[in-house]
Amino acid sequence: MYHTSDFKPKKAFGQHFLTDGNIVRKIVQESGVKANEKVWEVGGGQGILTDSLLETGCDVTVFEIDYTLQDYLESKYQERIRLIKRDVLKVDWNTLFPDENIAMVANIPYQITSPLLFRIAEHHAHFSKIVVMIQKEVALRMLAKPSTKDYGILTLKMQYYFDISLLFHVPPTVFTPPPQVDSTVIKLTPRKDKPTISHIENYWKLIETAFQQRRKMLRNNVRHILTDEQYEKLLQTTPIDLTRRGETLNEQEFIALHSCIELL
Repeated sequence: MYHTSDFKPKKAFGQHFLTDGNIVRKIVQESGVKANEKVWEVGGGQGILTDSLLETGCDVTVFEIDYTLQDYLESKYQERIRLIKRDVLKVDWNTLFPDENIAMVANIPYQITSPLLFRIAEHHAHFSKIVVMIQKEVALRMLAKPSTKDYGILTLKMQYYFDISLLFHVPPTVFTPPPQVDSTVIKLTPRKDKPTISHIENYWKLIETAFQQRRKMLRNNVRHILTDEQYEKLLQTTPIDLTRRGETLNEQEFIALHSCIELL
């Protein structure tokens, strides 16, 4: 039988295994998952978080890309978990969602953090709650305020779909091997007061355009998604000062700008 003591972490997968059982128990406790609740864990690793999740009686689906760890997890848990032997970013999530909403509880592999968060936002309606450990710097980006260096597309997208709580920070010393960054556990819950936005795809296109060149004024960036006629009309109708940079606008102001563009 394969033993975790034989395993050497792979740099290609950014593997840093959490070793502190107290932190694991705290993560599960903060998630509040209950018996029979559907839970996704991304990156099962050596099973320390999986063990704690199973103690709650929840229904665990584990995504694991590392073939060596796939064999280990399959041998250890057998039918006690649903093991998806795929890259979580390359799986069609629509084929995996159950009828009810699910929770995600995970120690996210660092190199997939941002793309995974954007995928979560894309499928936000399927999640009841998300408790994950990520790089501290990414957590701060999610909680950032306008006119700060951390404020950007990820901030606006995650804050639009979720209420975000920073739970606690985790030092590198509780991982093997220790990462070179601090980690943070955050909780995402579906936002109940989410504004209604017409043509949401166009809204996100506006925000992406506004941040393409952060140092440029809005009038220079938005020009790329408008005709000359639309641009001239926008200059006359928008309540937003287009000499500002996109990074200075809050959500309410972006929505106002989007509404003006939709009426052009």
